[in-house]
Formats: sequence, C-alpha cells, structure tokens
Amino acid sequence: MPDVAFSARNKIELESQVLCAALRQSWAGKDPHGTATSARELYQLFPDLLPAPKLHGGLQPVNYYEILCIRPQVSASQAQSAFLRLVRCFLRTVKVKDKREEYYQILDAGFILRKPRLRLSHDLVVVRSWLIQTKTIPEDGTLEVIELKETKTEAQMTKTQPIVAELPRLVQLLKEAQFIGPSEVQALVAQMALAPEVSVERLALDSGYVSQQEMNSLKLAEMLLEQGKITLAQFQVAIYDERTSGTRMAESLQLRGWLPVEVKGQTDESK
Repeated sequence: MPDVAFSARNKIELESQVLCAALRQSWAGKDPHGTATSARELYQLFPDLLPAPKLHGGLQPVNYYEILCIRPQVSASQAQSAFLRLVRCFLRTVKVKDKREEYYQILDAGFILRKPRLRLSHDLVVVRSWLIQTKTIPEDGTLEVIELKETKTEAQMTKTQPIVAELPRLVQLLKEAQFIGPSEVQALVAQMALAPEVSVERLALDSGYVSQQEMNSLKLAEMLLEQGKITLAQFQVAIYDERTSGTRMAESLQLRGWLPVEVKGQTDESK
C-alpha cells in the first residue's frame, strides 16, 4: 500500500517545482505578468521565504545567476557545474586577497543556488525587485490586489494573509516557542490546505523550522498540555531553556518542579 503522507508531500514538492519552473521561465523570457503570477502563487505556499523589502538606499539585491553567468531556469546540477568552473577559473587567474568580496559572492552563489529553499528565496527577492523596476507591482513590493471568490481577501507580496482563527495545537506551540513567526504560520496553513494528508509535524520538519529533537519536545509538550500536567507559561519557560542553555525541555520542567513524577517515564521518550 502506498505511503499516503509521502505521496502528499510529493504533491507539495511537485507543486513547488512546477511553480518554480514557471517563475524562472517567465523571468528569463522577460514576461513580467507571468513572473508576477508565478511569484504570487509561490508566495501563497512559502510566504516565509520572501522577507519584507529592506530600506537600503536603492541598492539592488544580488542576482547570483548573473554572478555565475547562467540563466534562471538551469537545473541545480547545471548551476553547481557553473559554480565549480567559475571557482577554478577565478583561482587560476586572480589572487583572492585582491578580490575577496568578488570571491565571496561566487561562494555564496554556489551555496544558495544548490539549496532549493534558499534558491527560491533568492529568486523571489530578485524577481520582486525586477517587478518593481518594470512597474508591474507597486514600489512597496506588494502584489496587485487579487480578489478570491471564496474568502474575499487580498494576496500581497510582503504581508501575510490573515491567519485562520483555529490553528492546530502543534502550530500554536511552534509559534509560542518562537520557532516560527506569522509568515511561517501562513506557510504551514497554505501547505496544510494543499496537502491535508501530511501532518503538521512533517511539514515543520521538512521546512527546517525545527530539528527532530526539538520536535520531540514539542510533541511531549502537546501531550502534557492536553493532560493538564503543565501550563502554557511553563512550556514557554522550559522550551526557552532548551533553546538557550541546552537543557532539554522535559528536564527543565522537572528541575523547576513543574512536571509530576508519574510522567517521568514519558519524558524519556523525548530524548
């Protein structure tokens, strides 16, 4: 029997790949309307990958495709090959100490363009700048208003959509623990809508919001909160200890006298 969760995760991955291909093809073809449409749809799924525009005196974001002399729609392997060729050429012909910043930009390009999430974030930031220049979107970086028949909301490039009132408990804990912010919450909400078969746990792990160890602590906290054995405030303190001092959340709860002795065995499962 096929793994339903795995198939659903593939659905998100496939949707992402299709939209990324459309974005890069439209961008390379100098089609601002098509680029804006693809960027908008990607932003709906991954609002956490597009930070708000910085007020940096008109400086444009670095286009790493231009650094490597490649087109946006090349594959990850082609981008890596271009990076290696450029590094070899640079090291043969230039003294790094004389052009250190240029060399660092090449290294950044190689690293970012081989990581799917970093590459998508880079593409959205650079595309937004280009769309502003072509006057396709307003200067503040927002997309044009789009009326959705079902919700009558506005989709914007730099502002997350209103978050649904009832979030899964695990998403609430991720937010309370400050692992994620409003953009990441909206990303999870959009991805849950696209692939409801995938657990929130899996989505958060796949997005890199938390490690498996941190997720174990969050799952334990979810259970303890449901059983009324700890309060939300106690969870926030204990998870803060885990993030800052390395003391596991369960251990912090016990050391502070907040975790009943009878659930000690259960905390061991989070180790």
